[in-house]
This record gives sequence, structure tokens and C-alpha cells, in this order.
Amino acid sequence: MLRRPGRLLAVLAVGVLGLTACTNDVTGSPSGVKIGPLTNAEASSAALMSFAESAAVRYQGALKASDGSNLTVDVTATSSSEVFGTITVEGLGASILVLDKNLYLKGAPDFWAAMAARFGVASGDGTALGNRWVKLPTVLLGVEFDDIFTPDVVAQTAGKATKNADEKLSTKTAKVGSVDAIEVPVNGGTVYLTKDAPHSLVSVALDEIGSAANTKAKDVQVTVTDVSGNINKIYTDLATQAKNELGTAVDALTSITQGGNRFDACGAPSCTIVVDVTNPGKKAVKIHLKADWTGDNAPLGTCEQVSEPVAPGANATMSCAITTPQWVSFYQRANSVAGTHPYGAVWTALALADAPDLKEIEARGAAKPADAKQKKETESGYAVYEITNSDGVWKYGVVAARYWRDHAKDQLPGCLGNTKAVCTYSLVTTAENPVSAYALATQLVATYQKDKGKCPPGQWVSCAK
Repeated sequence: MLRRPGRLLAVLAVGVLGLTACTNDVTGSPSGVKIGPLTNAEASSAALMSFAESAAVRYQGALKASDGSNLTVDVTATSSSEVFGTITVEGLGASILVLDKNLYLKGAPDFWAAMAARFGVASGDGTALGNRWVKLPTVLLGVEFDDIFTPDVVAQTAGKATKNADEKLSTKTAKVGSVDAIEVPVNGGTVYLTKDAPHSLVSVALDEIGSAANTKAKDVQVTVTDVSGNINKIYTDLATQAKNELGTAVDALTSITQGGNRFDACGAPSCTIVVDVTNPGKKAVKIHLKADWTGDNAPLGTCEQVSEPVAPGANATMSCAITTPQWVSFYQRANSVAGTHPYGAVWTALALADAPDLKEIEARGAAKPADAKQKKETESGYAVYEITNSDGVWKYGVVAARYWRDHAKDQLPGCLGNTKAVCTYSLVTTAENPVSAYALATQLVATYQKDKGKCPPGQWVSCAK
């Protein structure tokens, strides 16, 4: 998390009079201390610290992969590094999922045909992998999505304001989409803040981000939108999608040797294709056989079979039968209409990836809001805290419990600069499950919004616009 020296701590214990605060000197009379304007450093630090607290953020924009390829992104990333959405690689689109550090892509045949050399997968014209989920090492994509889009990593990479850091926050704005935003140079690039208080983050431009040279993204330009208020649904939907769609995800790095094939028992109700396969890999894998059938040059349907795990070096015989109404009609026509009636099947046998472990994602999806009435504090888990001033709550936040005080304290200069009033912080409660903490914060923001007709003045996370 971003840290700034708590240089205004001496002001926190005293009251505010207009734009000055009083402080008691042991040897003299109370003296006025001028509260200066909000600076570039204070505004950008407060914005990035609030951003880092997000349970989930949607990113839209563009970047360059480590090999120089151009990518566009419309993805949502959670604080626990799950990622989902859509991307393009050199103009070719695909859906993306990152679960438990594993990358899954799903693209049309032309995507896989173009990416075969890049990814080192044998996809031919892309038909075999087209429109199905494929598990790949992130290094093949050249971007570690779960690393570069985790909110606190983005905030840390952006860093502190550099140019005119201690000067008053600029009033000069530039358009970011439809939003007028203030540009603030930072160590890692540039951040763009809303022109109105609390000057929340709108967009980020980073020179580079990532922990490894072969998965480091460059020239990152993305707008950011908080979607923390939907965090339970995000995890529930991810678990449901993974259960429904990743059970037949292909393991792109394990190639199955395809041997002989033949038709068997072809008659009016059905026709079977039989395929001999070998697993040349070093681990047991399930194999997915899929055949697309045609008759008289028209599609007849598809059949599939998933094998039991096939041991390394072992052979197996797989089969599946076409039983569709189209097959029945074709067979009847072939036996009643004179002439030649060709039929066939184009088949693939592909290794399946291991199913992802969804226990933690399911637990987060089912998490209930923490109980603010308990007022408990622990060193583990996640803290829900509040920053307040004489007008009431300025913002609610969620952060790791072990350093919530330092994190909250570092935001006091931003609160002071925005409100011209002395700000302080206090703990609401802690929770072991991060989603329980986020859900409570969302509840508190919603209650405030219902009572006041607006979010707390310093709130970005879970503030429904």
C-alpha cells in the first residue's frame, strides 16, 4: 500500500477555527496554525489509497505485452487477483478468465490460428480450439493479468506525485472520455483525478507494470471504475461460470497422439466414430473427443466423449455416436434416394486441464457482511475503519488488519486538505473473510447514502453513482 509521512499528526488532537487550527504549547499561549490548500501529493495519495482498497475494479484501455504486441482490455480484477472480461491481441478478440493464478482464454478459430505460433500450440486453422476455453501459462500471453491489475499493485506502481508535488492541486483539466480530469505526474507515470472533491481516480497511465520481465506490461493506459458493491455476485458468478464452462477446458501444453479411426454400427438411429489415442505426456489426463458430422455436405450435429484419466504413455480407445434428428433424416434419405450420399466426421482428441479449485471463491461469494456491533480488533484478517471530521463520516475503508492504523493515518492529510477540518480515524470492526469486510463497508456506505442522499464526501469504493 502507498505510504506517506503523517506530517499533520500534531494538528489532529486540536480543534479547527475557520481555516486555522489551535495548538497548545506547554510554555505559551494557543497559536494559530494555517491549514494549507490540498496539494498534488496529498490528492494523488488519497486517491490511490482509496483505489487500492477496492474489492474489484473494471479496467478499460490498452497496453503493450512484453513482446511488444498491442492489447486492448475490458476486464474486471478483484483484490484477490481473479480477472475476467475480454481482450484483443493485435486486433483479434478473446474472452479471458484468471482463477487461482491460472489463465484461460476463449477465442474464435481465427484467434487461435493467428496465435498458434505465439502460444506454441498446435491449432492448425484454429478449428480444434475455436470457441472453447484453453488453459495457458501466462508467460505465453506476455502479460500477467492477475499481477498487473490487482488494485493495490496498480496503486503501488503508480507511486507518489513527482512534479510540483507540494504545490496546490492544479485546476487545469483534460478530457478522459467524457470526464474532466486533473493530471498528476507520479513515479510510475500519470494519474488522472476528478476535478471535484474528493478528487477520485479516473484513469491511470503507467510506463510499465509487472514483476517479471517476460510478463511485464508497458504503456498501460486504462480508465478505472470501482465495482466493489457487486463483490459477492462477482465471486458467485465466477464460481458458476467455472463449474459450467471450465470442466472441458483444454490443456494447450499437453498434446494427444491421435491414431487410427473408424466408423462403427452406423444405422438409422445412430453412427459411431471410434478413435485410438495415446497420452505421451508426463501426467495422467482426461481426454475430450469431439466430432462434427456432415452428410450430403450439410451439418448433422456433434458428438462428444470424455475419457477417464489416461496414464502417461498409455493408449486408449474412445468413441462417440451421432444420434441427432439430422442424422436420422440423412440416413433415411440415403436409403431411399438413388445416388451417392457421402457422410463423415471431423474429430479432435484434446487433453483436458484440471478443474480449478473453487472452494475459496465459493466461500467468498457466500460471505455475509461483518457485524459492526461486535467492534472486535484482530491482527489477522481485514479491518473496516472510518475517517471522520466535525461533519461526520468522511469515508469508510477496508484494508489488512495488521496495518489499518498506518493506512488510515496516511489519509488524514488528504481529508484535511479536502475538507479544511481536522480529521481522525477509528476502527469499525475486523473480519477474517475479506468479502465480509467489503460487504459491511458497502452496507455502511449505502446507509449513509440513504440518510444523506449522497455518499460520504471522501468515498470512492462502493459508492453507487
